[in-house]
Amino acid sequence: MRRLAAAQHHRTMTTTPKSEGAQSIARAALLLRPLSTFGSQGAALMQISTLTQLPKATVHRILSAMLEEHLVERPWGTRNYRLGPEVYAFGMSVLDVFDIKTIAQPSFERLAETTGETVYLGIRCGYDAVCLDKRQGHLPQNAEILQVNDRWPMGIGSFSLAILAHLPDEEIADIVAFNRLRKGGDKAFSKMASGIQKTRKNGYALTKTRSARGISGIAVPIFDRRRYPIASLCAVSTLDRMTGSYLHGLANTLTQEAEIMSAQYELARMNPTQAESWRTAIKDPQPVKFAF
Repeated sequence: MRRLAAAQHHRTMTTTPKSEGAQSIARAALLLRPLSTFGSQGAALMQISTLTQLPKATVHRILSAMLEEHLVERPWGTRNYRLGPEVYAFGMSVLDVFDIKTIAQPSFERLAETTGETVYLGIRCGYDAVCLDKRQGHLPQNAEILQVNDRWPMGIGSFSLAILAHLPDEEIADIVAFNRLRKGGDKAFSKMASGIQKTRKNGYALTKTRSARGISGIAVPIFDRRRYPIASLCAVSTLDRMTGSYLHGLANTLTQEAEIMSAQYELARMNPTQAESWRTAIKDPQPVKFAF
């Protein structure tokens, strides 16, 4: 808890003083990120207060304001809070700008043809990583633990570690401290630093399952033009295959596809294609001309 508070304090102290309005917006964003980690069940007021290190009265006041704006809602029959319908609507309005899933499809096709491995696409969502898409490879169906739409804490699994390791140090400290607090000090988070260092050194994240499934995952980050990680491309195979020259070759193949996706992502952001079809509905009808 002290680490999370220290990370948030450091963030505040290293930025210019915020006006009252800017501080309110920053605090609202601070509440929305933890809410995204709780999904449809939502979180109780005390949970949100503990995780954000904000007083309960402050949290309640901000949540009440966001309730009125439909940015959050309360699941029926509970006292919890979760993200509201307006957040979903905001995301839909820029779907064509940030649609990394569609951009990934050609890469998925090429990777499936050249490697035969199961391939994943991961994105960051607050303090978590979300599996956005999957292409099944030679492994038996559901042999892998990770499935589409699964949310894992950042740093757990190669698909999320590849993103986490390439974030700024301040963000990493904030995320790790938050997840350690949220998950009750799980030992996996105490060993995160070594995994981050190895990932930065190698250029890819490599993890092995602790279960008897005997599989391993390798993932590389997908960057935007600022070299900020926006997603990850991951391949999963058996432990005996993920060694030596095959491992390095697979890492190079994933990196090449990630670079292609980065370029396509930036191109899509510069050329939005959303049509304003509503204009057609109010346009005056044109007279029909007949040729005689």
